[in-house]
Parts: sequence; structure tokens; C-alpha cells
Amino acid sequence: MNYREEKNVTERNKKEYVSGFEHIIAERQRECESRRASYIADIFSEQGRYREDFKKMLGWPLVGYKAESIPEPSMQKLADEDGYSVWRMEFEILEGLKMSGLFFKAESKEPKPLVIVQHGGLGTPELISGVYGDTSNYNDMLQRVIKYGVHAFAPQLLLWAESYEVEFDRKAIDARLKRVGSSVTAVEVYGITKILDYFETQDYVTNFGMVGLSYGGFYTLFTTAIDTRIKSAVSCSFFNKRDAVGWSDWTWFNSAEQFDDAEIACLVYPRRLCIEVGDADELFDYKNSQDSFAKLKKMCERVGTDWVEFIVFGGVHEFCRDDAPIERLVNDISK
Repeated sequence: MNYREEKNVTERNKKEYVSGFEHIIAERQRECESRRASYIADIFSEQGRYREDFKKMLGWPLVGYKAESIPEPSMQKLADEDGYSVWRMEFEILEGLKMSGLFFKAESKEPKPLVIVQHGGLGTPELISGVYGDTSNYNDMLQRVIKYGVHAFAPQLLLWAESYEVEFDRKAIDARLKRVGSSVTAVEVYGITKILDYFETQDYVTNFGMVGLSYGGFYTLFTTAIDTRIKSAVSCSFFNKRDAVGWSDWTWFNSAEQFDDAEIACLVYPRRLCIEVGDADELFDYKNSQDSFAKLKKMCERVGTDWVEFIVFGGVHEFCRDDAPIERLVNDISK
């Protein structure tokens, strides 16, 4: 080949190509939003059907699999603290796959509710519970839950930081799971529901609630939408528009035609849901969250919005420092 040219000669072509992708995506997003509006017309009257569609969107093992037994955990007592004991528990949620976490068992002669307290990206149960001292942007989330005298379980999800020296590529694992009809989300939501299966058999547990920050807010919203045993939930620093936050492990094939955050929240009805976002969140624009909640309110014209609360607090990407949502959750699950 004798012909030569400078690299910048094709700059216009490349820019037009990128712009073309943005154009067709925007067009498809508008089309899908219109289809989604029609699709969810009966979401409050036929929740079971929509919940099954949601499970199918996420994949196996939420569909196409039935556990033969309730997982029996291995348990290691770590400490006796004021008002509760601390245990490390490990559950085999699927053959060959074990999910661990910290269990904070309240000292009480009477059965108490249990709250799943979910860490986010780069997090661990130990970090959010104060085992390492400072709880970072979780703002003592777990300790603020258990001070109300409830049990708490904090699962470890595939989200810990590189400093733990156990390497993994979450998005690559998610992609491989999606090739076989599953997803990281499906497996981990399923794992949390299996842990609830176990605690449901324990005579010291009554009802269930769930709280979480960031990825933990994501899992709180999704798990509560799927598992109706969770009577009340607080999802912090996640709720948004998926078209604005296109992370691959928060995306499923053609999901824009069925479920966005607002539609998923509708699957929590009539149970209680509190959505919190910070007005200075450096990761997610809270104005998108406001727009999404406005859409949710419009969808709720027939059923009302007494069951759902939306709070914009003064803060960054963190768990809200106001205990009022936690108090309401504890009250909800103590009835």
C-alpha cells in the first residue's frame, strides 16, 4: 500500500460514527419508554405477573430453579456486645456457592424483626458495622439500625475493594453469567432470599426489612420488589433513570421496554418504601431521581403514594444521617 495520510483525516468520520450511535440509542430509548408505559398499565392490579416478568429479566436462579432445602449456615461467634451478639455466618445458596455475612442477634426473650443491611460498592459487612473503626460514607448505618433492638444481617456481595487482595472482575463475571441465562444480580438477590428462608424458620425472628446504600440501595430495591416478605425498605443513593446511568451490571437485554427504577419500585406496593438521594451526590444526579419519582407518582394516581416516600437530603453519596426513615422502617416491621 503506497497511499499515506495523517490520522486526523478521518476524525470527522469517527465523530459522525459516534454521534450516530448516540442518535440511534436516543431514538430507541424514546421508543422503549413509550412501550414501557403501555406495558406497565396493570402493574398494581396484576403484580404477580409483573414480578415474574421481572425475575425472567434478571434470569436464573430466580426462574428455572427450585431449591430442594433451606440452607443451613455455618456459624462462628465473634463477640458479645451490649445488647446483642455478633456471628459470622456462611450459607450455601447454590451448590458450590457460599454467601457469607455478619449476623447481629438482639438479646431478647421475645421474637424480634430482622433487617438486611446491605453494603455498596467497595464495601463489606465488617466495614459498615464498624469492625474496622470508621464506617466511611455509611455513616454507622448498621449500628443505627440495631440500636432499635432488632436483629440485623449484613451479606457480603461481590463488591469488595481491591485492598482485600481477593481479585475479581464483577462485570466480566456478570457477562459470563448473562451468556448462560443468569446475572450477578439474579444470583445475589436469590442468595438474599435464601437467607431469608433460613431466618423465617427461626423462632426468634418475626418480620423482615431491608436498608442499603448505593449498590446496597440497588439490591434493596430489587430484592424488596421480588420478595414480598420484606415489609419495609430504605433504598439510599441509587434510585435514578437507567438511561442516565448505563452501567453494564445494572442493564439487561431489552429491559428498557419493561422496567426502569420507577416501575421496579411499583412492585413494592403496598409495602413501605423510602427512597433517599443526596443533593450533592457526586456519582448520580439527584435531578434524574426527582424526574423518576415524578413518573412514579403519576403511575400511582389510582393507588396513591402513602406507601412510598422520596427524600432529597443535604449530602453527597452517603447514607442519610437522619434516623427518621430507620425509625419508620422498624415501626413498620414491628407491627
